[in-house]
Amino acid sequence: MSAEKTKTETVPQYSGDDGLLPGGGKICKSVHQYSKGKIGSENMDVLMDIGHGCMVAKNYIYQRYGGVKSLVKVYSGYEVDNEVRTAGFREKIGLPSVYFSASVSRALADIKIMWAQVRSGINDAISRNERFSPEDRHYIRFVLKTYVCYWNILNGKSAPLPEKIQSGYEKVIAELGGGSGQRVKNLNRYICRQTRKRLHRQHTDNELRFTIKKQGYRYGEQDGEHGIFLATKANRQRMFIPLTDSNVYDRMLDISLNPQRKSIEIIIPIFVNTMQHEDYVDEIGISLGLWDMITTSTGNVYGSSFGKMQQEISRFILEENYRKNTENISDTQKYRARKEKMDDALKNYVNKEINRMIAQEKPEAVYMAKLPRNPGMHTAGYRDVRQYAKGTGDTHLLRMWKKGFVTERLQWKCRKNNIKIIEVIGRGIGRECSACGQIGYTDSEKFKCPACGFEENKKVNSARNALNRGKNGKQLNKKWSGDTSGR
Repeated sequence: MSAEKTKTETVPQYSGDDGLLPGGGKICKSVHQYSKGKIGSENMDVLMDIGHGCMVAKNYIYQRYGGVKSLVKVYSGYEVDNEVRTAGFREKIGLPSVYFSASVSRALADIKIMWAQVRSGINDAISRNERFSPEDRHYIRFVLKTYVCYWNILNGKSAPLPEKIQSGYEKVIAELGGGSGQRVKNLNRYICRQTRKRLHRQHTDNELRFTIKKQGYRYGEQDGEHGIFLATKANRQRMFIPLTDSNVYDRMLDISLNPQRKSIEIIIPIFVNTMQHEDYVDEIGISLGLWDMITTSTGNVYGSSFGKMQQEISRFILEENYRKNTENISDTQKYRARKEKMDDALKNYVNKEINRMIAQEKPEAVYMAKLPRNPGMHTAGYRDVRQYAKGTGDTHLLRMWKKGFVTERLQWKCRKNNIKIIEVIGRGIGRECSACGQIGYTDSEKFKCPACGFEENKKVNSARNALNRGKNGKQLNKKWSGDTSGR
């Protein structure tokens, strides 16, 4: 693969919630480097062995520190590192420290992300639960933001709180009539139930991707070729991998192995400046579709070939599944090459059309409805492979709808251009009239309102409803995000 095919995409964030630096002027993306030519079988075996060791290290951290008893340790910083070092687990699996420390950091970051999702889910639940008073919500949110207090409730302990938090905790408790009352006990039990409902023990079987610290590699040349020297399990020995470009980086790297092609891919997170546009002043609503990718409240359509391209991929997969068993089809090199080519064409098309929409609409804010998951998705967000492979025709196409990828690219490009993207409540958005607010019906591609006689394309009507709901405050987590008092 040539150096010109270096691509960029969003990478998981481990230092912040939004991928932005504290100043808000930068955003994180990933740059990809590729190995040049085929890697020897011996070197690939060495890399596979390192990948397996990193997988074992991450699962060890998931198992030992992924529960409620380790909540405070995960956020304390060096405590986990000291315990792992004392336990001697790194020496047991024979993994160099530059790989082991990076794997521990990644695993702890995954655990923190899981806890953030748990807290976010509980916040959503209490915002929707009308039985809670403002004081109840204030108490639960205070607990969720205070790790020591949260840990005490989950483990039935009474560890002392930091002095700067103790006074705030006493005020919140006083609003509920004291800490020993039945009201507080009921709220604590609610927090425990909601946490158990959402918390899960993480595990990975991926031994083809691992992380290396910057002390474990260096860029250089060997036999006239530019490449990277990677640390191995052998003491003071490094492996040279030639690369397709001559770029040099000095940060933690993610390395992805491809044993079939005998190649590697290096993923480097970098921060780039966001763009300022003085002429981006409009507010628009959008509606994502299976056939037309994005329809705006102004009536414009972007990605009109989106559905056709997805249909071609769906038909290709169904035809191959008809000829061969699903288990064996992914092992054929010809299938993989053609499937990858079609997927890349679709992704490039999505990026091009989103760029065109932003340049033409010049929005300051974009409102979009929160969409449900595709059929065949678990509640935890993981794809069910068996359900994913089922279905024929339109059913299979619906399961393969890449709205998650479209949403992710749209969010990233909006952040890059300093455009606010806001999700609104999506229930009934396609049946509501954007002119009068009454319930209407769809007739083929038309939306019709019997109350006021309004007629419009159904996707344009949905996009206008998204804009109206956003302006009227019907945004997701509006009670939580817009309440600066904490209640």
